[in-house]
Amino acid sequence: MNHNQKPTMQQEQAAVEVKTAFAEHLNQFNASCDAVRDIEGNQSAIANAAFKSALLSRDQTKSIQTDDGTEWRHDLDLSKISSVCHRRIADQIEFAVVESLSLKPGTEMRDVLNRGDNVREVLKGFIRDQRQVLRLWKDDLNAQVKELLANKYPGQDVSRVADSFEYKMTQAISQTYIHAQSQSHGMKV
Repeated sequence: MNHNQKPTMQQEQAAVEVKTAFAEHLNQFNASCDAVRDIEGNQSAIANAAFKSALLSRDQTKSIQTDDGTEWRHDLDLSKISSVCHRRIADQIEFAVVESLSLKPGTEMRDVLNRGDNVREVLKGFIRDQRQVLRLWKDDLNAQVKELLANKYPGQDVSRVADSFEYKMTQAISQTYIHAQSQSHGMKV
């Protein structure tokens, strides 16, 4: 199919249906891309603030116990569900990104996503992992879009709609990655 041609009425209708059916998913996906981009863009400031908080706090910050039984001190929030934390081990400070998910009222799952003695490396690992999550999420949503289209338009060529949806998500991830690369090289986007 030539994607430079004007879409057919059926393709336009399919695009509207996909946009409607997946609007919330796409909004959440774009918000997650924005969050990763914000963390990447502020990585040095976040690392400095977390390190300073760890040095200055002597049991004054909120304590978080993760599901593995480890106790951490909260330094700062990265998002609604993740935060940078620290704990003291002998004469060292260990940092971690801890994710807290509410499963049901009064029940939380708290997992250590990344940990290490260098807060910058912990953040880099977290960002790298989040990019991978975005790619997997994109693939999953694209498969759902293709399934919806195959069920609604059996035997019809609406691949252009699925391709367009996937392209938008790929662009959102790419913009996140491009922003990170330009930040690491000291250029503004």
